[in-house]
Amino acid sequence: MNKIVALAAAAVSVAAIISLVVFFVFPARPAGPEPLPSPVSVSSPEDMPEFADASIKAEPVADGFAFPTSMAFVGNDALLVTEKETGALYLMSAGTKTQVLKMSVSKGAEQGLLGVAVTGAPGGSKYVFLYLTESDSSGNALGNRIYRYNWDGKALTDQTLVLELPAAPGPIHNGGKLAVSSKGELFAVIGDVNRQVEGPLTNEQAGEIDDTSVIVRMDLDGEPLADNPFTSYGKRSLSYYYAYGVRNSFGMDVDPVTGVLWATENGPDQYDEINVVQPGMNSGWKKLTGPIDRSDVAESDLTYLEGAVYRDPVFSWKSSIGVTDIEFISTDKLGEKYRNNVFVGDYNAGNLYYFTVDGNRNGVETGQSDLADLVADSYGESLLVRLGAFPNGITDIETGPDGYVYVLTFGGQVYRIVPAS
Repeated sequence: MNKIVALAAAAVSVAAIISLVVFFVFPARPAGPEPLPSPVSVSSPEDMPEFADASIKAEPVADGFAFPTSMAFVGNDALLVTEKETGALYLMSAGTKTQVLKMSVSKGAEQGLLGVAVTGAPGGSKYVFLYLTESDSSGNALGNRIYRYNWDGKALTDQTLVLELPAAPGPIHNGGKLAVSSKGELFAVIGDVNRQVEGPLTNEQAGEIDDTSVIVRMDLDGEPLADNPFTSYGKRSLSYYYAYGVRNSFGMDVDPVTGVLWATENGPDQYDEINVVQPGMNSGWKKLTGPIDRSDVAESDLTYLEGAVYRDPVFSWKSSIGVTDIEFISTDKLGEKYRNNVFVGDYNAGNLYYFTVDGNRNGVETGQSDLADLVADSYGESLLVRLGAFPNGITDIETGPDGYVYVLTFGGQVYRIVPAS
């Protein structure tokens, strides 16, 4: 029996899970469209992912990246991959890896070249956005910055600084993920960058508003959108904010059905989260993580900018898993059951989780009675929503032009999830 299925069905104890050794089976290649047509070798069959659903499998399509953080397609056979500490942006095409850009980045902890997003540009070209912790010649962090480039099919040109955000004191909680909607909205997330001086954005009345712990929303030229929730303050920085009270995040995506942003959030040691990010959301940090009814905090204890509202997460893990990216599967290439539903990754174990979006598309369903409270209280409960296990921590999940799902791991690999037959 597939061992993930066995684990989930049995809901075995944590001690038994820790002692379990899982053998991964090397999958055969499927037929069909292939944006990256030459699967690469991995060191051994044990390096291959395994899935609870026997109808899907993974094949390796790229390897050898150094601590990759994000990826985005710029064509049917053109994948951009960011490397955290080298500051290099690589193009993977026709089985060949080519460096197309190298940035000076600070390498501390969670700093570096962190995010990439691609969307259409005037004239039929494409915009490429990068999020990085830029450094001076000595490696000192200058700030978290978002740049825009034009992609002409071969090279990046016309660098434009879109937005500058803090990086001090750091070096943790820089966020860095980017998402672009079909309406031309550019979202970016930054965590609290380890700031110990609290303020309204971390739910303290006193203190300054400092552009940390926020999700920002702008147009493709870097201008705040007029319908952002806090424009009434008349302050430029506030006019960018879409949500706040965010400790840190490594994942965002836009629901292809509703156009609503979803994001993951990392708790300190408890309550990693999945959130539906409505305009003006206060996510609760530093007062709480996880569902508010599991804390000693009342909604009235939080600090609200005018127009803000607290939102509980739609799913939480009581023990932090290092939740990373979130991806809506907008095609039926893996089967109708996955279409318009959600994959989520984690860093700690390399697990890939699957959630069905509910009928109102403002929450998730698991179909598991033990998760009726929408909290995985134990590792055994988290296995009930685990779809796959990868050999390294997952840093990005993207749907390719071929409709299949690509998974990037911090170990340097890109895998493609495809039908098993």
